[in-house]
Amino acid sequence: MSVPTKEEQMEMGGITELKAHNRPRDDELRILIFTACYFVLDGVTLTIRRLESHLRSRGAVVKIASTVPDEFTAEQTKDIIIIPGIKIPFTAAGEGYAFGGSLGENTLREIEEFNPNCVHFTVPDLVSLDGIRWCQRNNVGYMATWHSNYSDYLKYYFLEWILKPGFMVYLKGFYEQMPAVYVPTPFMLDKLKREGFGRNTELIEWGRGVDLKLFTPDRRSSEFRISRGISEQDVLVLWVGRLVPEKRPDIWTSVVQRLHSEGINAKGIVVGHGTFEATLSEMQNVSCAGWLSGVSLAEAYASADILLFPSDVETFGNVTLEALASGCVSVVVDTCSGHLVQSGFNGYTCAPGDLEGFYQATKTLVQDDNLRRQMSKNARESAWRFERNKILQQMAENYKDAIVRHRDPEYVRQLMSTPHGQGRTFLSYICCNFWFVKTFAEPFLNATASVQTLADSSKECMNSPRSRFTCGRRNLKSSVSSTSVVKFADEGKERRPASAAFILLMKTMNYTAIIASYLIIGLLIYASFTL
Repeated sequence: MSVPTKEEQMEMGGITELKAHNRPRDDELRILIFTACYFVLDGVTLTIRRLESHLRSRGAVVKIASTVPDEFTAEQTKDIIIIPGIKIPFTAAGEGYAFGGSLGENTLREIEEFNPNCVHFTVPDLVSLDGIRWCQRNNVGYMATWHSNYSDYLKYYFLEWILKPGFMVYLKGFYEQMPAVYVPTPFMLDKLKREGFGRNTELIEWGRGVDLKLFTPDRRSSEFRISRGISEQDVLVLWVGRLVPEKRPDIWTSVVQRLHSEGINAKGIVVGHGTFEATLSEMQNVSCAGWLSGVSLAEAYASADILLFPSDVETFGNVTLEALASGCVSVVVDTCSGHLVQSGFNGYTCAPGDLEGFYQATKTLVQDDNLRRQMSKNARESAWRFERNKILQQMAENYKDAIVRHRDPEYVRQLMSTPHGQGRTFLSYICCNFWFVKTFAEPFLNATASVQTLADSSKECMNSPRSRFTCGRRNLKSSVSSTSVVKFADEGKERRPASAAFILLMKTMNYTAIIASYLIIGLLIYASFTL
């Protein structure tokens, strides 16, 4: 086999240095992928599942190391190496999320029996730190991909001011231990470099792809629209994704409500679940389809006219790419989706949080049928350069790069010559002890979540004209019998709005719990990655 040229290496998406010619074949790959919550369908796990499917189609053997919900069966987890997890109780984060604490003896035994030749880390959680140590002890190739703007999420949970500085220290310490970190877009590459990443690790672009046979304008369905009360004359505005604060469903809601209030012919459809779902389900001219996948999801994209997606925390924009491939014109944020949408050609881009900009762009597309139809054609054409199989194969080549590099003793020696490479950190000793994390973190997380739930429920109940039992039935899941509930509901008793002092007290309790919950974690992070 001949040594690949520099250009061939670039095509394969590997490190830009001359590679050894003894690269493994696709069917010789044994890949272990670490992720936090494989059974929660979000952007990270969908990307992992597509990659996993592609690798298996090429003959590779793949296993996933992840936390697993209690209700899943042995058949569903046959290719999963189960990691003990601590549930994240915040409803705003979504259902089913958990994080692992460490690799226990049983988990390590399963990993060693699997005998991977490359390990792929997808989240910078605590258990991945333990996984890095295992790779270093056993001289197994490893690398990471960047999927989420973690620190940017904090501002939507009112935690940015206290946690972001320390959290950034943690993230840098984690990713700087990697020989290579693959990021999804040129924007993210520049952003990470500006934030101080890439001093010890190599940052390399690895994009995302789309199945152009699945996501196509040909799947537009009159039945899909009619079944939801949407005529062919209606302009359908689409949302796809988790309904959580950082994705900015509030902007989507405001735009759709304003279009409706001004008598503009537009209706909305929401694909996804989350904390905003209850509010959206009560809106006029909005249909909630729940979580869709496969052909059903492709029909939703193709049957809609406009994707309005104001999230500014996307790392690539899988939703936007799938919409474009389906001929659905997109209105998105210019920073994280500007590599997909050329404003005025296949959609419009707006500044993060620019409600008026999103409204005007959407209104223009709703009212100009000819412009929308032309942009729909352009959207489909612009998606062709992101054909999925070619991009997924690039990651297979990246795995081979990691394997070849770790066969070189000099490379391993240089990697382990720095504190980051060796992982000699205070945090590593503490966070990789599952008992420690579970004992101290879990009670704090549960207490904070309980106080938040109480504060949110009390605020809603005390400021609404519903009877106390109706309110309890909606928010607190009262255990009062149905007969008793009806009796008291018939009394028609109403709560007067809560006093300012009561609301202030509840808010104070809420924020005190948040600060107490994260103070210890914050101190650990500030102390992290020090010799």
